[in-house]
Amino acid sequence: MQLKIKFLKWSAGIPVAMLNEKTAEKMGVRILDRILIKKGSKETITIVDTIGNLVKENEIAVSSEIKEILDLNSRDKLEVSIAQPPRSMSFIKDKLNNKTLSKNQINEIIHDLANNSLSESEIAMFISATYKNGMNFQETIFLIKAFLATGHKLKFNSKFVADKHSIGGIAGNRTTPIVVSICAAAGLVFPKSSSRAITSAAGTSDVIETIAKVDFSVNEIKRIIKKTNACLVWGGAIGMVPVDEKIIKIEKQLVIDSEPLLLSSIMSKNSQSEAIIF
Repeated sequence: MQLKIKFLKWSAGIPVAMLNEKTAEKMGVRILDRILIKKGSKETITIVDTIGNLVKENEIAVSSEIKEILDLNSRDKLEVSIAQPPRSMSFIKDKLNNKTLSKNQINEIIHDLANNSLSESEIAMFISATYKNGMNFQETIFLIKAFLATGHKLKFNSKFVADKHSIGGIAGNRTTPIVVSICAAAGLVFPKSSSRAITSAAGTSDVIETIAKVDFSVNEIKRIIKKTNACLVWGGAIGMVPVDEKIIKIEKQLVIDSEPLLLSSIMSKNSQSEAIIF
């Protein structure tokens, strides 16, 4: 179905589209279904929401992420159709059945997760599969590398860039602000990014946010580190490992913490900052 574009000056952090309820009904699309959006030879798959009067019939409202991916302008018309389930779903089912995944299979799962081709329920299935059946050493290495391929890197003009990580989940256990401050005062460059809570009452970023801002852009972080040697920031705001934030959000809802995904979270964030671990 061909639809006009409507821009809402709206950034969702991930590719998202909205359809008028009547248009969605014509297409047979429901909330959180996947749709394929095409402009010429360019295409992307995204999750869709439906809305009343904000979007007219035969219109599609797209987030700024889709605008950038497809290089859209207001005169373009988009071909929109229901998307087929991604092939990576069969690999997730294999892991549910305790099968070993190959490098290419893991890469495809994480690529689809990063591109918003997997719904939250499908991501929850992947988390549950890795939590229940785990991953062997080689699978975990493949998973870490797949995480690394999805995000931005921070580089610093320093011989050593340090990082630390606690297992978390213990109320009141706040070693990060102390360790970061001491190391920064001693001259180490310490770009500390932390996550929000998963299975505990509050993560490091949640706690620090009660006394200071934790959402910063990459350029802001570089300015802070140039001045102080260190920072305490929420990793989700800078897009270093975007798939990690999607997984953490759903792990929190499930109240489980998958060991392979935990290791991938730690190692990919450290590697994106070119850090040494201690």
